[in-house]
Amino acid sequence: MTAIGDFLNQVVPTLVRVARRPGELLLRWAAAEIGVFALFGLLLGLTGTGGSAWVPLVLAGFLAVPVVVLAVRRERLQAQTQGLELHRTISANGTSLVTYGARPSSGGPPQEELDTLNGALAEGALRTARYFPRIEAAQRAGVRAAGGVVNAPYLRDDLRVTFVALLGTLAAIPLAALGVVITLVLLLSS
Repeated sequence: MTAIGDFLNQVVPTLVRVARRPGELLLRWAAAEIGVFALFGLLLGLTGTGGSAWVPLVLAGFLAVPVVVLAVRRERLQAQTQGLELHRTISANGTSLVTYGARPSSGGPPQEELDTLNGALAEGALRTARYFPRIEAAQRAGVRAAGGVVNAPYLRDDLRVTFVALLGTLAAIPLAALGVVITLVLLLSS
C-alpha cells in the first residue's frame, strides 16, 4: 500500500468515529418522527373511511426507505473501518508507538508514489456519472490511491447512494413532522 493509502486509512476511520454519535442521533430522530407519523397514519387508516385514509401510513413507509438505507450503510461502514482502529504499542524502554490498522506501509520508491498520486488525480478528473459525478470521481480516485478496495474496503459501496440516503433522511424529519400534524388534525376532525 502507498503512503496515500495509509493516509486514507488514517483519515477515514477517524472521520467515521467522529460522525458515529451524530449519525446515530440523526437516525434515531428520523426513526422517532417517522414512527409517530406511521402510528397516527395507522390510527387514521383504521378509523377512517375509504382508501385515502391509508395515505399517511403509505407516506410514512416511503419516508422510512432512506432512513433504513442510511442505517444499513452506516453499519456497513462501521464494520469496514473497524479493523483500521488506532493501536498503541508500548515498547520495553517505555516509548509508545501509535499506528493505524494492521497493514504496514510499503514505503515504495518516490516514483511509485508519484505515479499513484497522478493516477488518482486522473481518476478524479473524469466525471462520467450522470448524478453526483464529483462524488463518484472522488470515490474512484480514492480507490485508485489506496491500491484497490482490498486496501480500502470502506470505498466498496457506492457513496452516491449513501449521500442520497443522507439527504433523504434529513428531508424525512421535517416531512414526517408535518405529516404528524396533518394526520393529527385529520384524526381530531373525524
